[in-house]
Amino acid sequence: KKTQITAMLVEITTLLGAYEGNEVGADNQYKGKYIQTTGIVGEIKKDILDDLYVTIGTGKQFEIPELQAYFHDSMNKRLGSLKKGQNLTVICKVSGLMMNVLGKSCKIVE
Repeated sequence: KKTQITAMLVEITTLLGAYEGNEVGADNQYKGKYIQTTGIVGEIKKDILDDLYVTIGTGKQFEIPELQAYFHDSMNKRLGSLKKGQNLTVICKVSGLMMNVLGKSCKIVE
């Protein structure tokens, strides 16, 4: 039986704006919680530890912060089929700000 994750629905502009405006307040509101949000795919990459991530933002150029959504290796093929600029809905567990808003254990909502 799969556990159903309850995720807060948050607009990407709201999430990023909260962290841009007040990291402490945004952490109090979102850190450690699962959120569901939809935004525009920026980068589809691996970090230095080869962990897969996708940046998701509002579509503005040079946007900081964006949501940096980390995925399990099993998502490799699915992430490989994404395109920059497409809309993507994800559920992630927010783990705070590190340049970008970090989202761990992310899933794509098809």
